[in-house]
Amino acid sequence: MMKKITGAAILTAAMFFSFNSAFAGNEGLPADQIISAIQAAVAANPGNIYETEVEREQGKLIVEVKIIDANGKKIKVKIDPAKNAVIPNK
Repeated sequence: MMKKITGAAILTAAMFFSFNSAFAGNEGLPADQIISAIQAAVAANPGNIYETEVEREQGKLIVEVKIIDANGKKIKVKIDPAKNAVIPNK
């Protein structure tokens, strides 16, 4: 029992530190903003998420969420995490 708990604790700690390193500085977003952006994207375009990434466009970080809708169509939705709103396609 102790080995399972220790292994789980080590794995959790490793994930925590690697996650924090990935979002250190000004090149990332906190997890809660990314989760909110994903929720906004799926609310606007229901379906299954197959990819999410944070990108810099025109000097601002955005969240790009790729969704497969009920018909199998792939949709790319960009979210402004500061406003938690869909960015219209140009």
